[in-house]
Amino acid sequence: MLSQLPLSQLGATHFPAIPGPQAALQLAIQYQLESIQWWPQQQLQQHQYHQLGLLLAHANATVPYYQEIFKQSNLQLPALVTSDFWQRIPISGRQAVQHAGLKLVSQRIPPEHGPTEFGTTSGSTGRPVRFARTGLTHSLWLAFAMRDHLWHTRHFKGKLAAIRWYPKGTADFPGGETSDNWGPIVAPLFASGPSAVLNVTARLSHQLAWLQQQQPDYLVSFPSNLMALAQHALDQGQSLPNLLELRTVGETLSDEARQRLTDAFKAPVVDIYTCEEAGYLALQCPQTGNYHVQSENVLLEIVDDKGQPCAAGQPGQVLITTLHNYATPLIRYELGDIAEFGDPCACGRGLPVVRRILGRNRNRLHLPNGNTVFPYLGEHGGIGRATGVKLHQFQCVQHSVNDIELKLVMDRPLTSDETSKIVSLMQNNLGHPFPIRCTLLKDIPRNANGKFEEFVSWVT
Repeated sequence: MLSQLPLSQLGATHFPAIPGPQAALQLAIQYQLESIQWWPQQQLQQHQYHQLGLLLAHANATVPYYQEIFKQSNLQLPALVTSDFWQRIPISGRQAVQHAGLKLVSQRIPPEHGPTEFGTTSGSTGRPVRFARTGLTHSLWLAFAMRDHLWHTRHFKGKLAAIRWYPKGTADFPGGETSDNWGPIVAPLFASGPSAVLNVTARLSHQLAWLQQQQPDYLVSFPSNLMALAQHALDQGQSLPNLLELRTVGETLSDEARQRLTDAFKAPVVDIYTCEEAGYLALQCPQTGNYHVQSENVLLEIVDDKGQPCAAGQPGQVLITTLHNYATPLIRYELGDIAEFGDPCACGRGLPVVRRILGRNRNRLHLPNGNTVFPYLGEHGGIGRATGVKLHQFQCVQHSVNDIELKLVMDRPLTSDETSKIVSLMQNNLGHPFPIRCTLLKDIPRNANGKFEEFVSWVT
C-alpha cells in the first residue's frame, strides 16, 4: 500500500500523479503484488504452475542443457504442469550448472524481454556460476526491492546509508560516495532523501567515523560487518541516535546476531534472502518477522537428501526455479543453502513461509561419525574473555574431518597458555575434541563479493 504519492511526469500535475513509463510499469507490478500476496497458497500455486509450463516449453525448445535432460529422463511436457510431474524433473546440482556453460543459455531469447547481460556468482566455493539476465528480470528485481520498502513502510525522505562491497578505488573512505536520492529502486517513483555508500573494506574505525558524519536513518550492510561494527561502537562508547532500522543482506543472519545488533544499535533488524542467480527469494514479514517466499518471482522448494519435499520444520536443501528468466532458465537448481519451511503466517499472506535459513552446505561441521551439524562457535567476545586479549576477527575453517584451523586477528601474539585456552573453548563449543590449530593474521579477507563466513568446511 502506497504511503506517499508517486512522482508526476507532468510538472503542473501533482494529484493524482501522472508517472513516466518506467514508473508506471513499476506501479502496475506493485498493484498486482499487493493483491497476489493475500491469495491462498492453492491459488498461488495454480498460477505458478501455469507460468512454469510456459518456462518449460521455452527451455525444451531453446536451451540445449534442458533439451538433453528432458530427453535423458524421457519427459514429455504435459499441457498442464502438476506437482506430480514437477517432482519427476531432475534436480540440477551446482556443479552440473557450472559445467553446462553456454548450453544453459537460450538460443532464442524473446526480444520483448529486453537487453541481455551476463553475470556470475562470487565463486566462493570454487568455479562460479555464469548466467544471463534480461531487462524483464531487472524490472522484477526492482519491483521486489520496492515491495520490501513498502512492506516495512520506510520513510523515503530519510537518509539511507550502505556499507557494501565495491571494487578497490570505489566508495573509499573518507568520503565514500553520495547521491541526492535513494537510487534506481526508489528515485523514478518517489521523492526521497539522500543516500551514501562506503566500501566495506574500510577499517571499522573509519566506518564508524563515516557513519557519525552521515548520521543515517537506515543502514544496510552484511551481518558480519555490522556485528564487528557494533562491538567497535560499544568499545568506543558511540551510538547512532538517528537510526530507525538496520537492513542485513548477503549472509545468514542468526537469532543471536539479530538480537545483538538490535541491542547494540537500538534499532530493529530487517533481513532479506536473495541470491545472485535469481534475485529476491524471500522477504521478512512486516508483522511477524517470518520470511515470505516471493512466489511471483521464484518457485522455492526444500527437499531432503532423497529429493523429496520436506515438511514444515524439517531442514533440507533449497531448490529454486526462476519463473521469468528466459535467457538462462534455472529449473530445480540446487542453490547450496539449507533452510526449513514454517507454518502459514499469522499475517494472513498466502506467500509460503521460510521459518529459518540455516546457512550453506559449506557451513556444516563434519563429525568423525559421518554426521554433519551447524556448529556453535560460542558467543562473540568469548575468545577475548578467555584470554584477556582483544579479538578483532576470527574464522573457523574445517580443511578435513580432523583438521580445523582457527584464523584469528588479535591485539597481540598469543602465549602457549592463551592458545590452549582458545583451543579448549572451541572444542567445547563444537562439542568434540577436534585437533585445532590457531593461525594469527593481520586480516581475514572477505570473498570476491564482500561476504564473510565465520565457519567454512571444505570436507566433501
